[in-house]
Amino acid sequence: MTAEQYGVAFPGQGVKAHALLLALCAHVRHPLVARLLKTFSAADPEALDLGDTAIVQPATFAAGIAAADAAFGPDHRPPVALGHSLGELTAAAYAGFLGADEGFQLAVDRGRLCHDQGLRRPGAMVAIVGADAGELEWLRRGVIAEHGEILDVAGLNSARQTVLSGTPKAVAAAVRIAEEQCLRAEVLPIPGGFHSSMMMDAVPAWRRRLESTDFRPGATRFVSAIDARPHTDPGQVREQLARGLVLPVRWQEAVHTVRDLGVPGLVDAGPGTTLLKLGRRARTLEFTGLGALPEPVPPR
Repeated sequence: MTAEQYGVAFPGQGVKAHALLLALCAHVRHPLVARLLKTFSAADPEALDLGDTAIVQPATFAAGIAAADAAFGPDHRPPVALGHSLGELTAAAYAGFLGADEGFQLAVDRGRLCHDQGLRRPGAMVAIVGADAGELEWLRRGVIAEHGEILDVAGLNSARQTVLSGTPKAVAAAVRIAEEQCLRAEVLPIPGGFHSSMMMDAVPAWRRRLESTDFRPGATRFVSAIDARPHTDPGQVREQLARGLVLPVRWQEAVHTVRDLGVPGLVDAGPGTTLLKLGRRARTLEFTGLGALPEPVPPR
């Protein structure tokens, strides 16, 4: 399989800070990385606060586009593009539904909106590993019944990994119960209850911002991880981005959709290797990283 046969996948905010920093440093000369540094008055990537949602989201967008451009060239048209959470915005821009500069500004605005929402309604997120759907739902409803807090399913990453999102109290209770049941619980480095009903009152402002941006027919297929369906209509792509603040990421289903479209594999454009690790564990289709493409591609 040649590199051009792979679809391209972009991660969300949950990547490790050191992986994001490495990606930004590797592509520091890319126009979007330069714009990121100018936007946040940083002399270099090490000066960025990569624990701040307002910075992490546009930084993740810029790093993803820069890495894909460096590997494939600016005019590459993969058979499909998709993203996880914030990565949906990166994928929509890479697929041509909006320009990279427009997408970057949306990432800045989304980051600020999520940051502010996290201050107004503090939240947390946790990945539970080892529970099937029934066990996970039993745990979730038990927490809600006991504490009366919000705890929503935020991400369906694989058959054995689910992300929960809600109030800090609810997430702490979920971690405790999971550990009592010998399940692995990893609190994510994301300071907010994203992909939960806690984000609902942020949707109107985000929708207005999306509607002020010109979306156009893309140059390649876009598979949304919000409804796990392929989209070619710009209005539908915009709508999935709007709903993505609240609805769960159906990553496992989205990867199945890519396979059903006849795409033989996906490349994790990064930053980091989160999607690569998920893909290799699930084995739905072949996953690789940009550094391990099956044959060299011409430099940009």
